[in-house]
Formats: sequence, C-alpha cells, structure tokens
Amino acid sequence: MSTENLEQEQKAPTKEEVIEFFQEQIEVKKVQLELQEINTALAVGRAEELKALAFIAQLTTPPSEKEEDSEPKTRSLKKEK
Repeated sequence: MSTENLEQEQKAPTKEEVIEFFQEQIEVKKVQLELQEINTALAVGRAEELKALAFIAQLTTPPSEKEEDSEPKTRSLKKEK
C-alpha cells in the first residue's frame, strides 16, 4: 500500500459526510418503522380473525347431550374441612 492510500483510510470523515450518513440512516429507520407498523397491524388483524372464527364456531356447534343434561360445574376457592 502506498502512503497516499493509508492517509485516505485514516482520514476522518467531513461534517458533510457524517450528516449524509445519518440522513441515510434516518431514511432506512423510517422504512423499518413503517414495516414494523404494517406487521403489527397484520398480526392484530389475524388475531381478531381467529377470535371471530372461534366465536362463530361456538355459536354454530350444537351442544352435546351430556352438556344439556348436566348442571354447570362451579368451583369454590374455600378450603374443604
């Protein structure tokens, strides 16, 4: 390597270069944030869809004969003596 190449590698970036670098990073981060927001909205939408499907399944499933004859089971938190 020549001394000229070493000097270029060790040269500190100029103020303009630093500003340009950070502006590029800001643009990248904005796009990353937008993608994250889209992914979050998609996950929420899927969760709501699954919740609605489970609710519909409960409404459309006929109760079994065992469930109709038996009383609802309740539990107590009191200690039995």
